[in-house]
Amino acid sequence: MTRWETVAKKAQSDDKSGAGAKEPKEKGKRAWKILGSGVAVAAGIATTRALDATWQTATGRKPPTSPESPEIGNREALVWAGVSGMAMGIAKMFATRKAANYWVKSFDTLPPGMNKGATKKTKEKVTKS
Repeated sequence: MTRWETVAKKAQSDDKSGAGAKEPKEKGKRAWKILGSGVAVAAGIATTRALDATWQTATGRKPPTSPESPEIGNREALVWAGVSGMAMGIAKMFATRKAANYWVKSFDTLPPGMNKGATKKTKEKVTKS
């Protein structure tokens, strides 16, 4: 047996033993990525429009498009960055939770990737419904 045949056999045995084997794909992973991303983008657009309208109503000026610009005061830049960041984070979290609830109602299982952080109580609740 040549050196290359030995190396090829070792590589095959490593793959079978799990050293280089891939984990099986979770069912519906691509569908969840599309659903999760879609609702997050939609929530971001809606939140941006709501923030812009709220800022204009509250201050009488258009919201800062570039808070790091020296033409915008420090207080205004900090308030805009804080409010917009917090609103975007909350909107994304809320939309993703709603999408996950829809997924659970549709497929009786948690979305792919959410099983890792789920508690035993949550997993039991999903399997009961």
